[in-house]
Amino acid sequence: MFARRSALSNSIHAASNLHACLPSNVMICERHPVSVLQVSAFATTIKETERTLCAALNLEAPGANQLSGDSSLSIRCIGPGVWQILGEISRTPAAKPLRDTLHNIATVVDVSHGRSALLVSGPCAIKTLAKFCGLDLHPDRFMTGSSTQTRFGHIAMTLSRIDDAPTFELLVFRGYAQHVFESLVDGAAEFGLRITQ
Repeated sequence: MFARRSALSNSIHAASNLHACLPSNVMICERHPVSVLQVSAFATTIKETERTLCAALNLEAPGANQLSGDSSLSIRCIGPGVWQILGEISRTPAAKPLRDTLHNIATVVDVSHGRSALLVSGPCAIKTLAKFCGLDLHPDRFMTGSSTQTRFGHIAMTLSRIDDAPTFELLVFRGYAQHVFESLVDGAAEFGLRITQ
């Protein structure tokens, strides 16, 4: 298996030194390493896939645009019959056994090497993300446990609210991770930020 290399380690190291002394109303870090699987049910097997998948993961089925689980292992319903499984490598099942479990009812693709995950938290996290994302992120609208496909500027991402701090998780294509990270740093600068590794 290929080593899971961060797309942002050098940038995060440089930026963490640059912003080390500022007050921190926004905290940014990369969640790495992380496993990401995408499961897509066939049109006639959505309910069966959901039942089988959640039983295999020992997690409750999330509602539409919701997640269930915790930071070690979670499942997100990001579209009709489409789920993302995200978690620590030791907790997330490998693609092949899960593919065998869902044989003839869904596809399973390991997209871990093609995605980067960033965490943005703190009292000004919503103000920072609002510069790049058109969603209403007020806690009455995008509450803890929400997860959806949206955009960071012109870039597709999965955005999830992990807790009430608030902490948001941005899952983006690896090739765009540098741009997203640098944009977040610029956007959070006026509030004071801390970057951790």
